[in-house]
Amino acid sequence: MNAVKSIKQDYYPNQELDIIMCTFREMVNHCIRLGLENNISTLMKFSKLFYHELDCYQIKSYYKLTAMSQACGRLSQMKTDIKKGRKVKSPFISKPFLVSCYGFKINGILLSIPIGNRRFVNLLLNEHTVSKLKDVEPRSFTITRNSL
Repeated sequence: MNAVKSIKQDYYPNQELDIIMCTFREMVNHCIRLGLENNISTLMKFSKLFYHELDCYQIKSYYKLTAMSQACGRLSQMKTDIKKGRKVKSPFISKPFLVSCYGFKINGILLSIPIGNRRFVNLLLNEHTVSKLKDVEPRSFTITRNSL
């Protein structure tokens, strides 16, 4: 059984990362549109039908997988809310963000996030975050405009 631990840290925005976060948001919204048009909310079916449609986005391929997963999760939640008679929120995303469980590394006090062409953006982790990650292997990260 895996333990779930979440650590939040503020950070200073980075222009390269900002571009990737905006692209990721656009990709997720594109996936949501496709899912709504074709009534698809499962990742397997979605990836079989539409993975190659995301080739127009200039971003690493594992961010495409994560975008499809985010979109399917939001569509699935929307279907559940409809079935249970709850008020349905728009599944579309308005703020830039980035989620991934692939390709990132923690090197001491740096979080290295791949941005393409063998390039990485390095984010400095604070002492609290480093101390909490000492005995834990991180599985994923989420970045918004001002928090990690």
